[in-house]
Amino acid sequence: MTASIGIILAQAASETAPEPFDWLGTAVCAAGLTLLMLWLKFYGGSKALAAAPIRRHRISPAIPFLLFFVWVLMMSLAVGAAEKLAGKDNAAVQETLQNLLTLIVNLLMIAALLITARRLFARRLKGFGLNPKTLPQDLGWAVVNLAAVYPIIVGGVLLVLALGRLIKGDGFEIQTHQSLEELITSSRIGFRILMIVLVVGVVPVMEEMLFRGFLQSSLRALLPGVWPAVLVTSGLFAAVHYSTHFLSIFALSCALGYAYERSGSLFRSIAIHALFNASSVAAALLM
Repeated sequence: MTASIGIILAQAASETAPEPFDWLGTAVCAAGLTLLMLWLKFYGGSKALAAAPIRRHRISPAIPFLLFFVWVLMMSLAVGAAEKLAGKDNAAVQETLQNLLTLIVNLLMIAALLITARRLFARRLKGFGLNPKTLPQDLGWAVVNLAAVYPIIVGGVLLVLALGRLIKGDGFEIQTHQSLEELITSSRIGFRILMIVLVVGVVPVMEEMLFRGFLQSSLRALLPGVWPAVLVTSGLFAAVHYSTHFLSIFALSCALGYAYERSGSLFRSIAIHALFNASSVAAALLM
């Protein structure tokens, strides 16, 4: 699977996490809990989606899964091509080629998703949720939404860590995403830039278009109410990532789905996704 929102701040839950990040995490969690309480008291909480804007489209239930299959197939071919071109003995070249091909695959998927959305959504890309006029507002609310869900994300990490150590012993650790490990261990500036562009700039766009834009939109048309579509999409989204990340991914995905439905803007969920990945990458590089 590609480097994606599966990048979790597992180090923040580690006993070896540096002191400054503990204080920063505590401050963000406190701010997030405050925002959650304000959301529950003044903005209707989960009931706020009762006023979610309707998206008219002609997406059949099979289309999102077909697009997902195409994406996975292309990614598998990219991995195989990188191994063949670089050879098994040249790990550095293979890593670079694999991430370069991953970037190309995701850019091709973005193009395909845009073309498909333009044909299937009423009002074309604006109906899909890509209206440039909403960008300034979406960026501001993305920070608020991410801060609000951050305590739940951290809670998911800590719960998995506690249960894992209870069941498997003190040696249990939450998996660190392969792309994050590569970014931390590599000293090549060009490789790091490629990884950051992929993880922060490209993958969030592709995944939000596919999972929120297509899958969640199609499920909303099939299921009773908005929240069932958000929850099912979030469950599927979390399931394709590392198992030890499931709770945190599910919580963040629910926030992404909520933001998309509440605002009608896909830019908002993309911004939240990109900000989360960027904060995770920044934390990893500074540790």
